[in-house]
Amino acid sequence: MKKKTAATIITLLTIVAAVSAAFGVTSKQKSDLNERYISANYRHAFAELVSSVTDMDSALQKSLLVTSPSMAGAVCTEVYGKAETAKMALGVLPFYANQLEKTASFIGKVGDYAFALSRKSASGESFSQEEKDNLRALSDTASLLAQNFNSMQNEMGSGLLSIGQYAKTIENFDKSEGEVLPQTLGDGMDTVEQEFPEIPTLIYDGPFSEHLEGVKPVMLEGLAELDVSGGRQAAAKFLGVRTEQVYPTGELSADIPSFCYETKINGNVISLLVSKQGGIVYEIIGSRAVEQANLSAKEALDAAKKFLERKGYTNMHESYYMINNNVLTANFAYNDNGVVCYPDLIKVGIALDNGSLQSFEAIGYIKSHKQREIPPVAVSAEAAKSKVPSDINIIGVETTIIPSAGENEILCHEFECEDANGQRYLIYVNAATGEQEKIFILLQDENGTLTI
Repeated sequence: MKKKTAATIITLLTIVAAVSAAFGVTSKQKSDLNERYISANYRHAFAELVSSVTDMDSALQKSLLVTSPSMAGAVCTEVYGKAETAKMALGVLPFYANQLEKTASFIGKVGDYAFALSRKSASGESFSQEEKDNLRALSDTASLLAQNFNSMQNEMGSGLLSIGQYAKTIENFDKSEGEVLPQTLGDGMDTVEQEFPEIPTLIYDGPFSEHLEGVKPVMLEGLAELDVSGGRQAAAKFLGVRTEQVYPTGELSADIPSFCYETKINGNVISLLVSKQGGIVYEIIGSRAVEQANLSAKEALDAAKKFLERKGYTNMHESYYMINNNVLTANFAYNDNGVVCYPDLIKVGIALDNGSLQSFEAIGYIKSHKQREIPPVAVSAEAAKSKVPSDINIIGVETTIIPSAGENEILCHEFECEDANGQRYLIYVNAATGEQEKIFILLQDENGTLTI
């Protein structure tokens, strides 16, 4: 009897061991597949970053050779497009926000400066000598950045650098209370940041212009300073997770001094920036690759609006949206009793596979939002229509506040127009002077609308 019992126990133990081994193999296989999947997504994003920065560099080099305003406008529009693509790719990569501060700032400045020059060229003006010098300096820096990124890509190809391993480190970070995440595998990006050269001071009418840097965010005035623990609680509350699920990753000392945090929700590693003053969450970037689109643009826009309402951002006016990599990014501006305040801008990115939040950016909002004393309209919308060419149709009218040079704002009538070929435009007429203030071309396709 005892021998039979012992044999039974041995048999059961053998079965348990076999099942455990099989389960271990299966779990390891799933882990390996997940790691390869993450690695492939990040490799794709990095390849897109390398390609777009290289193309941006080429377009900047071409800008040094143009001799006509029309060609200058075309080349600057190309630079702007490549910079926008680079920014999107950069947002997907699993690097810490504070690791990429100089790189992200440079790419943003290049795109914004090119956008400003394209608008100037559209009015028939050529580059000044100072603008040519600025473009040359930006081209030199872009060339160095492209060279560094291409070297990193070659190292990835040869196995010397593993972006998948870096991602795995983030996915499996130590969950000890308050512990800072390891950054040892981010050495490549750290080197790029540390060796980043000085770029020229760019003075122009745009959000990355040096004359706007250092401007204190209006919305944060008078709010108390938080420590890293307070910022962590603010981040957790905003995302609806437990405080212990949020981990500090560093600090930023830019226009908005901030704490950087990361968390993971349903497998999506999310980076956040929280202002030290007031504890306002103003930027979120998710690292998950969105493989397919199950939602319509309308459904994603509804999800974005509901998200803003849940977070206390009410009276937001939906502007335009773009779809990239199965993520819809919508622009919203504050509506002040019927006046659309474009400086108070918030961008929300919604994943089209399940409607989850993929990105959130409220830099414009917290820098500009305030209780405004909106001046009375001196020139009515009806009178302002005379500044719209007679051969195009007006299909929409809004009263708006638009940003101008420095910290100035202008009350305008916004006319959305369409010509005989279906091309749409936005024409802004100053509500005080009755003169045209700005004109944008709306580029529309199945992925949304871009203004140039």
